[in-house]
Amino acid sequence: MSNTSWKDPSRLDITSESVRQMQFTLLKKQLLRVYEHSPYYREKFDRAGVDPRRLTSLAQYRDYPLFDKYEERESQARSRAELGHPLGMHLTCDHRAVNRMSASSGTTGTPSFQGHTANDRAIMNRNFARMAELTGLRPGDRVMMAGVMSMWVAGIPTVDALLAYGANVIPIGGLVGSAKVIEMIELTRPEVIVCTPSFARQLLKKARQEMAVDLSVMGVRTLSVYGEPGGSVPEIVRELSEGFGGAEIFDMSGGTGCLNPIFSQCREHDGMHFIAPDSAYIELYNREKGEVLPWEDGAEGEFVYTGLDRECGPLIRFMDGDKMRVKMQPCGCGLPGMRFNILGRVDDMLLVKGVNVFPSAVRDLVLGFEGEVTGNVRVVKTDASPVIQPPMAVRVECRGRPDDAARADLQRRLEERIQRQLRFRADVRLYPEGELVMEYGATGKVKLLEEPAG
Repeated sequence: MSNTSWKDPSRLDITSESVRQMQFTLLKKQLLRVYEHSPYYREKFDRAGVDPRRLTSLAQYRDYPLFDKYEERESQARSRAELGHPLGMHLTCDHRAVNRMSASSGTTGTPSFQGHTANDRAIMNRNFARMAELTGLRPGDRVMMAGVMSMWVAGIPTVDALLAYGANVIPIGGLVGSAKVIEMIELTRPEVIVCTPSFARQLLKKARQEMAVDLSVMGVRTLSVYGEPGGSVPEIVRELSEGFGGAEIFDMSGGTGCLNPIFSQCREHDGMHFIAPDSAYIELYNREKGEVLPWEDGAEGEFVYTGLDRECGPLIRFMDGDKMRVKMQPCGCGLPGMRFNILGRVDDMLLVKGVNVFPSAVRDLVLGFEGEVTGNVRVVKTDASPVIQPPMAVRVECRGRPDDAARADLQRRLEERIQRQLRFRADVRLYPEGELVMEYGATGKVKLLEEPAG
């Protein structure tokens, strides 16, 4: 699909016969390729009793096995041990054809890695150009990339895509710290800033409270935000727009295992459009019932992704864990097709200063202090938003009743390990055994609580 035709209604409506036929053709081609080139996928498909050579419809694809982050991590651990590279046993190209590697921002252990071939990168740049067109980004615009650069999947790849689009890129990256970013905003006057919503909020707070800098007069026209739900949360959007002098806020996103971005808001700001049906096949899935749901206006479920054109390690039927509500009515911008809003993580993911935090990961870390804790844990947030400003409140029940010195030492060690392993600051409060009322939830002894601040 060329960039001149991607907005053609006949190419965006995923319920139309023309788009379904296009996706089926691309899907079968991809499945045949991974079956031929990946012993891992061939064994997985054979074990499930499915054969791409006999696939005749998208409906049959529902019989194919699902993939999740735990399987991905296990596959990559095996490839490190057996093959000497971290790209997974599900790699479907020569590992020497990979010319860029990025890492996830997950916090549940060793990060997962994504490799990209030259063709993968070209498609990512094409998809980014669609997003840029939808949000009014123009070649020649001064664009500050203030997200984490490093190896994050939305770091260097975003800079690559901006350069390919013709933007005037200011690649400062968020790791230099908010003070340096604010200084460079003053000096370079970017028209567009790309970062996470929480980092944008941190910039406003730092500039106002500590640097006496008014970011509302810097001429920022647009904030393109990603990586967190905040870009579609009205209260956060309003705060960012006001703080940056009326800047328009656009949310963009991707699907794990796809050549991202594949989702973007338009200027109607009524959900994110699926802008790449030729790059990803998406199913709406009910995890509790184990069934694929029809694309209906207002339907809610988890997205399951298959990369249709990815050469390096495509993920086949990957369960991403985000719960969505879809919109199928035409948008006010004129584009048809599916749009959606993110309702939250299936497993209650929180965002603490741009870091993905799962309550279950906090629990698992606390359980590492065997003999000193009961494993009864509370993770506390102060409102309904999944975005939390650090330090995040964590309540932990001690084993027995240690004296003050022992409690202080345990608190210090817990906070240090959370900072080191999970990469966010926590305010740990310890409770004697029996004083933290046991409440069982979906994740066992860890409980996510919502309490007012104060």
